[in-house]
Formats: sequence, C-alpha cells, structure tokens
Amino acid sequence: MKIAIKKIIEKCMLKKDNNTDVEIVRENYNKNAQLEWERLEGFHFEFEITKHYLKKYLRGKTVLDIGGGPGRYSVWLAQQGYDVTLVDLSESNIKLAKQKFKEFGVQAKAHVCDARDLSGLDLSTFDNVLIMGPLYHLSDVEDRKKCVLEAKKHLAKDGILFASFITLTAGLNYYLDTAPEQLIYEPAMDLFDRMERDESWSGMAFTQATFINSVEVLPFFDELGFEKLSLLGQEGLTGPRLTKIENSDEEVRKTYLEISLRVCENPQYYAYSDHLLYVGKRKDE
Repeated sequence: MKIAIKKIIEKCMLKKDNNTDVEIVRENYNKNAQLEWERLEGFHFEFEITKHYLKKYLRGKTVLDIGGGPGRYSVWLAQQGYDVTLVDLSESNIKLAKQKFKEFGVQAKAHVCDARDLSGLDLSTFDNVLIMGPLYHLSDVEDRKKCVLEAKKHLAKDGILFASFITLTAGLNYYLDTAPEQLIYEPAMDLFDRMERDESWSGMAFTQATFINSVEVLPFFDELGFEKLSLLGQEGLTGPRLTKIENSDEEVRKTYLEISLRVCENPQYYAYSDHLLYVGKRKDE
C-alpha cells in the first residue's frame, strides 16, 4: 500500500529543476501548514462570504477540492454532507488535513498532487470542483490555463467550478490594514507599476504569488469554455481594515458582512477585497 502511494506521489510531483516557483510554494506550505489552517480560524470575512456562495451554487453530492491546503473548506463541505476529495501540492498540508478529518469526525479523501496534472490520480468526475489556492501562485498564464483545464476534465457536464485569485490590490490592502508606515520598506514596489498600468503582477510576496487584475478574469474563463455565474470579492468591503473589523464585536461584524454581501459582486468594489471568487459552469457544448 505504501509503495503504491509513493508511486502516485512521484508521478504527480513535478521535478524541482524545472519548476522552481512551484517548489518555493510547496516548501512554504510544507513549513506553514498549521498557520494555513489557522488563517481562517474564528471569524473571517473570506470564509463567511465564500461559504455563503458555496451554499448558493453547490449542486449534487461530490466535490473535488484542488489546492485546498490543510482542508479548511474540505472539512466544512464534508460536514455539510458532501463526498469530498482533497488534492494539494504540499505533503504537510495533506498530512494535517487527514488529521483534521479525524479530529472533526468526517470522511474525506486526500492526495498529494500538482494541480496542473492530476493524471497520476484515479479520479472520476465531480459535481463541483474548487480551485481556491493554485491560481494564487502560478505566475505563467499557461500554467493557470493548465490548472483550470485539468479541473475541467474532472467536472461533470452540468457541474460548477469555483476558482479564487489574489487581487491586484491585496498588497496595498495589507499595508492599509496592518501597518501603513511599513509600505516604504516594501521591496516589490514594481507591484504599483503594474497597478498603474492596470496589469497583473507576479513575484515574491508571502511566497511566490500572482496578484490578478480583475478585468482579466472573465476573458480568461471565457477562453477556457466557462460561463460566469458570479464574480465577487471574498472580503467584501473590508480589506483595508480587515483585522480591526474581524476583531470587532458581533454586531459590527454582522453589519459589515451584510453590507459586503450586498455589494461584493459589484466590480467597482473588487479592490476592497484581497481575493476574488469566480463561479462558473461549462458553456453549452
């Protein structure tokens, strides 16, 4: 059994020499799996708004969670009664996810694999496919396309795709939220050159990351054969003051959440969020 699992991992993992950026990301999450789990601990607008839209658009009974980290959404989905399969690049993320499945008393499957090539796994099709992680890190648009097309292979004909990006303004929101004065020490000031030119940016942030220009998202999925059901900011209006608002009392949080849910699909407010969520289905074929 262990030999078979090892062969699957070897087939799924891509060689380090040719995939430096991917290896940087894998190493980051191998070192920080617990921190990634804790990132959505307690009350977080990203988690609350995303769950709202998952409830709205999920269909059927099966979910493939590609790049789902240590399983925060996989655990929640399994608790809702879905048959969940989690795939992630990081061995540490998958190890922690399996621990969390046991801790929360849910049944779910988990595999280590690169989101760009799932051929090493014996996967069927799923009613829903989540890509809420890999597109944060793939700097080459062709790699992002590979990731989405690989997900599409495993999406049922009438299935729903959920895909997340980091927004172009996420870096600025971080400084506005946490320490405005620290911006003067930011080494990646070329991010603001890209913002000025209205272009996406890739480089070293918390790890290798891609910050997407929101105007690129719909043409990207249209080219790959998807029809938009929704596109929204996952933090709503709260990004520039996220920490303070999330740590406020329940009435304050509830008020901002209600307002954010009313406007998060309006493109003029995407910049207030650190993440974008695309929800789509296959075009009629």
